[in-house]
Amino acid sequence: MATNIQILTAVETLFSSSDWTGNNIKTYPTNYQGKIDSNEWVRLNVFPFSSDIFYNDIRKSGQIVCNIFVPSGQGMKRAYEIADHLKDLLERKTISGYLQTTNSFITNIGIDSKNAGLYSVDFTVDFKTIN
Repeated sequence: MATNIQILTAVETLFSSSDWTGNNIKTYPTNYQGKIDSNEWVRLNVFPFSSDIFYNDIRKSGQIVCNIFVPSGQGMKRAYEIADHLKDLLERKTISGYLQTTNSFITNIGIDSKNAGLYSVDFTVDFKTIN
């Protein structure tokens, strides 16, 4: 069974691949403490849930949540373009041979509470371990 560290590493590795970096969208881990000097970016959150037993096989499940930040007051087009890139990277994929993702969904969060110049949308995809 995959550990939480293995799950996190598998997902983070996707965001360092040319499939993602070619989009030129800055991506930060959820606990990033440095200065963010961009008007659009993604915060990556990986949430492993508890393990379940399926026919004597232990599997983990969880969610990948990407907080998308774009300039507020400019409409939803850019946020949805970034969500489409995330969909191409994450939706209905097998990652590192042991994570299977499902369909994604988008949640409009609204104007960021810490910076009114940013608007936030969450892109979420569920996963489960396989094998």
